[in-house]
Amino acid sequence: MKKNLKAIPKVLLIILIVIIGLVVTVIGGLNLAKFAIYYNYYSIESSVCKNPGLSDGFVCQGIAFADENNKFLVSGYMKDNSNSRIYVTDEDNNSYYVLLTKDGKSFTGHVGGIATTYEYVYLANDNKIYTIELEKILSSSEGDSIDVGDGIEVNNQASFVYTDEKHLYVGEFHNGNKYVTDHPYETKEGMHYAIVTKYNLSDLTKPLMVYSIRDKVQGICFTPDGKVIMSTSYGLTNTVYYVYDENLATKSEYTLDGADVYYLEDCIYKFNGPAMGEDLDFYNGKIITLTESASDKYLFGKLFFANKIVSLDYKKKLEKIEE
Repeated sequence: MKKNLKAIPKVLLIILIVIIGLVVTVIGGLNLAKFAIYYNYYSIESSVCKNPGLSDGFVCQGIAFADENNKFLVSGYMKDNSNSRIYVTDEDNNSYYVLLTKDGKSFTGHVGGIATTYEYVYLANDNKIYTIELEKILSSSEGDSIDVGDGIEVNNQASFVYTDEKHLYVGEFHNGNKYVTDHPYETKEGMHYAIVTKYNLSDLTKPLMVYSIRDKVQGICFTPDGKVIMSTSYGLTNTVYYVYDENLATKSEYTLDGADVYYLEDCIYKFNGPAMGEDLDFYNGKIITLTESASDKYLFGKLFFANKIVSLDYKKKLEKIEE
């Protein structure tokens, strides 16, 4: 009887080792399988640098590249609802963060999108665009506070933002459930409920143009070669990247706040990527993006090495289509 009791710890240890071995095998297998499952994504993907803050309780949302300074700016909120942050990093993974405040108090907004010109940084959050001088952020040290100001109210929910150095494109996220917007337009793709509004950088109060867009858009990029690329995701489903030709946008019979409404409805290419893809920006002839899956809030992305800012060479796929 005593011999049997002594054997129990060994049996439990063996069972534990077997379980750990199975888990490691499954995770390893899935890490290999992802390259086949998301072939169209990984065939054009390259790592740029580490996605900062993933082990600090930071939940990344927006990505922007400051060309003249060779810096990447990542915006997001905190798991513990403390001050939202902007991380600054580079290709050598030198990074620091600034804390966002408003009227001397903690600013805890979602800051779902970030964009930058040579002079300013634009944050999208809750119907407003907040503008900060880029130099204030780049000259700051770890943990410095920066006030976002009062912000300018725009004509949509302001979930994400993009700039081409001349215009600012502000868009909203609709999933028909928890997040609902109210800009319904019937298009070839079906009903669209969200919009992206184009503004002149010198005047964020007067829309120049409005684009009707599909559901679940997390980020948008208007590329120099006339393409419009959108990342769409929500929850654990695939991130789907849609590519449109800006010249093929359909002018509707409608206007909104004095601006013509166009439908982005003729997708020329799409491909799937790992879950929880977020914002987009243009960098070195490609688009860059990141995912929030490896943050402390969600964790599972850490198992799949989803801890990088990555570039996607969308032109490779378009060249094959055009051939």
